[in-house]
Amino acid sequence: MTFRTGGLAAILLAGFLGVPAAQAQQGTDCSAPTDWFPHAQTPPPDDNADFNSNCAFHLWSWQAFLFLTQNDDDGMPRFLSLIPAQDVVDGVPDTEPNEVMLRPRARKSDMGETFDEVGQAGSLGLLVDQNGRAVYYSMYVNQTYYDFVVTQNQYNVPANLLAAPADQNYPIGSVTLKAAWKIMGADEDASGFFTMPATIETLSADAAGNVIADPGQTEEVTVALVGLHVVGIVKGHPEAIWATFEHRNNAPQFSLGQLIDDPVSSQDFTFYAASTTAGECNQNNAAFLTLTDPAAQTLSPVTQVCRQYPFGGGSTQNSANIGSLNSTVHAGLEADSVWRNYMETGAIWFSQVDALEPNMAMDGSIITGSVKLSNSVIETFTQKVRSEDQCFSCHRTDMVFPPDAVDQPLPGKNLNISHILLNAYVQNLEAK
Repeated sequence: MTFRTGGLAAILLAGFLGVPAAQAQQGTDCSAPTDWFPHAQTPPPDDNADFNSNCAFHLWSWQAFLFLTQNDDDGMPRFLSLIPAQDVVDGVPDTEPNEVMLRPRARKSDMGETFDEVGQAGSLGLLVDQNGRAVYYSMYVNQTYYDFVVTQNQYNVPANLLAAPADQNYPIGSVTLKAAWKIMGADEDASGFFTMPATIETLSADAAGNVIADPGQTEEVTVALVGLHVVGIVKGHPEAIWATFEHRNNAPQFSLGQLIDDPVSSQDFTFYAASTTAGECNQNNAAFLTLTDPAAQTLSPVTQVCRQYPFGGGSTQNSANIGSLNSTVHAGLEADSVWRNYMETGAIWFSQVDALEPNMAMDGSIITGSVKLSNSVIETFTQKVRSEDQCFSCHRTDMVFPPDAVDQPLPGKNLNISHILLNAYVQNLEAK
């Protein structure tokens, strides 16, 4: 399986096959339904369910994750066979099944300067694991999203997107995925992760010393899944449910009243060295990142990762629902299932139905769920930046100014909430 370079954006992975699933449970008992198990039989989530409780949104999130991680006919998790995000930009479907677009979290700036990365908008940092290796990323869309954008409307063509109605929404069933992958060291125990062999682009330093991926040089490695964004359009919520999952051993989380000079944990985690203080966590390395050994592909400094907001904050009920679902899903999965080591760390959506509008303010008056949601290995450096510490800080419906074509702005549109489409607009403008 070869991983190609692609635009770094969060992906709307549209429509899971359109098969109705169990309706969201009501009340305070937010537990995984028994018909989700065994895992091989988990039905796809019902995108037309009644999303009338906090629990309903988290149920959709976990069911989507389980469905996407079921093995396909090739014995690989279903999400790996989805359409690479770059195919939306190109307007050409991939010809190699199960080929994954993978790239390190490269240097980036805010949304006004680039659209091919989304998760850590405003950050120029690169996540470096305890071995000094970069974390890599891949993104996908499903057929519903691709058909709507490319086949039906050709919105990947800038002129067509410019002409799109400002209030047009993505179709119900659109969902996005973004996966984070750690390179496994030779002496590391991979038994608790989903792993696979991969061909990755290696890193080099440009003339200015910036670390970049080199498409002409590759390396054979084993990668482990450490994070997954699942984003989906459901009935009444054209803004999408933005859910995220992590491996349980990624990083420790801040305690209530965590002091900056106190250690966050006395234990080692995948991306955290025991006894690291809170103040040393999530430090943006953009100004001093170096490729210390090009042959070994090691970088400095190592990133010490902590989860600043357990379950992404929000109400006590929100946290309780996530915790209950994590526990009951793990109990329902087979004892030897690697997916028992993955957990939902939060989900976010609008508190009002059908509220998405062009150029709207996305603030605390309309956002609910895990209102400070970050994935510790995808949004590592923006967790502590108040203006950037949740999904809708960057996924907006405002006017967009392409960095190399500021005289050709894209007006505010509901469709702008997907950075995959914004990436297509920017890249294809540049290609003209």
